[in-house]
Amino acid sequence: MKTTIDLADDLAASLKKRTAREGISMRAAVHQALRLWLKSRPEPTAAKGIPRDVGLMSGQGLSPNAAALSWDDLRALSYDQKA
Repeated sequence: MKTTIDLADDLAASLKKRTAREGISMRAAVHQALRLWLKSRPEPTAAKGIPRDVGLMSGQGLSPNAAALSWDDLRALSYDQKA
């Protein structure tokens, strides 16, 4: 796949000098850098949903415990924050 990327002038100049000195293409250097970056990053975890025991999404309306909460507390629960 072909794509275009914008590089800072100083980065592009350094890359061009270094790849010329090492006898590799800029394309190969970018591929290697991206592969190393992807390998070093952990896979993102699945988003956490609202726990079912809260009772907010049972289809029966709010549970008695949730019904007593303020909007701020309900919002905090929806984002896994302490109420």
